[in-house]
Order: sequence, then C-alpha cells, then structure tokens
Amino acid sequence: MRTVVAILLASLGAGGAPLASAQVPLDVMTFNIRTASGRDGDNAWPHRKDLVVATIERFAPQVVGLQEALDEQIEYLDGMLPDYRWLGIDRGLNGGVGLSEATPIFYRYNELSPIESGNFWLTATPDTPPLRRDGGRRRRGGGRIVTWARFHHRATGRQVYVFNTHLTLRRGRSQLDSVDLIATRVAALPAGTAVIVMGDFNNSAEDSETWRVATAQGLRDAWVLADEQRGPTATYGDFGPPEGTERVDWILVGGGVDVRWVETVLYNDDGRYPSDHYPVAAGLELQ
Repeated sequence: MRTVVAILLASLGAGGAPLASAQVPLDVMTFNIRTASGRDGDNAWPHRKDLVVATIERFAPQVVGLQEALDEQIEYLDGMLPDYRWLGIDRGLNGGVGLSEATPIFYRYNELSPIESGNFWLTATPDTPPLRRDGGRRRRGGGRIVTWARFHHRATGRQVYVFNTHLTLRRGRSQLDSVDLIATRVAALPAGTAVIVMGDFNNSAEDSETWRVATAQGLRDAWVLADEQRGPTATYGDFGPPEGTERVDWILVGGGVDVRWVETVLYNDDGRYPSDHYPVAAGLELQ
C-alpha cells in the first residue's frame, strides 16, 4: 500500500491532476513453471509448487506471465497468491489438462486493472480456435496461444499492454510466423503505446532468426537495454544450476518503456529449483 501511495503522490501536480510525464515503475516476470503433467520424478510439481510461490513472492512483480500452466497449477497459485488475480484460457479449450497449457497473466489487482484482454492462436487463423482434424481430434495441444491485456495503472491512470506466449520447440518457419504475427499485432497499436511482450520463445536471443524477426518492427530486448544485468544469460537449467549461455526466455518492450534492471532468477532451496527454466524478472519504467 505504501508503494501505491508513493507513486500516487509523485504523479500528482499541485492541483491534484496526474502528471503525464511521471515515470511509473513496473516490475514484471516471465516464468515457465514446467507442466504438472511431466514425468519429472523428484522435480514433479508437488515437490516444487511451493518454491514457485516463494519465487514470485520474493520479487512481488506487478505482472507475471506464466507458461506451461495447467489448470491444477493455476488453481494452486491462485489460492496461494492472494494479492494476484489472473486472466487467460488454455490453448486447447479442454479445461487445461494434458498438453493444453495456458499462458496466464497474473497481476497485482490493487495496482492494475485489466480494462481489455483477449487471446489469439499462433496459427493461420489466429482469432479462431484451431479446427479439429479428421477423426475429431484437435491438433496436438490445441495450437500455441498468446494471452494479452491492456492494463490501467490505478495510481496514475497510465496504460500498458502485456502479451504473454510460449512458442513451439520446432525452430524454423513455425516460430518465425509466430513472432511475426505477434510483432505485427503490436505494431498495429497506436504509436508510442507502452507494451511488454514476454514468454518462452524456445530460441536463442540476439543471434537467432526468431529473435531478429521478433524485434524487426520496433520491439526491444529488455536484457540488451537494461542499465543493469543480473545473473547468467542462460535461462534453461533442467532443474539444476546454469550451464551454457542460451537465453530462451525473453522480455521485450515497446513504446515508452525503459529498463532499469533485468535478472535471471536462480532462487532455489538447497539445490531444488522451482522449474526447469529460470524465471526472468525486470524492473521497468513507463515513460
């Protein structure tokens, strides 16, 4: 509450009107929490779900984009994170079971209000759920999905769009078409719109064609922009300490958004990590 009041006072002029030029701090996190349906033995969801909660609570970001979230995981986190609400649907529209992950956006509801939101699929018909194949079956997992929202910052009246996604593991044309669709939709927003695109992109930042296409229409990589970088570049650890340098979990920004810091979060409990991916957090400022 003190944070909200401080932001409000800083953003008001002598007459009590919001100052359009006030900078608004906004902390965000992208977090592939690893599906509960994986055969992960000692790293299965019941053994690490409290670590996922603790990781989010330690940073207390205003916005958290999750990937690989099944219905049981969302329900658990919703119950354990009372300061947050969430929005999104599962990509296969089957109630969030099996391969039908959601890419939900959790947000601190005392600071942000979603005044518009939706979902689209990373297919040739993005606004239509994937059709069933012959035999009555949907495509495996229902097609990759993007969940998005336009948030109203309650203390200042500022607005920001957030997009959250999880790309296919198959590198090549499918990934390129997906990020081009996302970038095109972002580019269609009014000029200067504050926007955040985050997720598990399943490809290397800075040196892959997927990253180049994603950033070709104005989106910028928070890791590259940040005044301060914390932690390793690698964001996939297979439930262990970091090896290598590939950064597959990204936070991209567009419009009037600056990046104060970005961190690959290595929080663990005596060697037990909350997921096979490391969450990535960033301290942003809306200009």
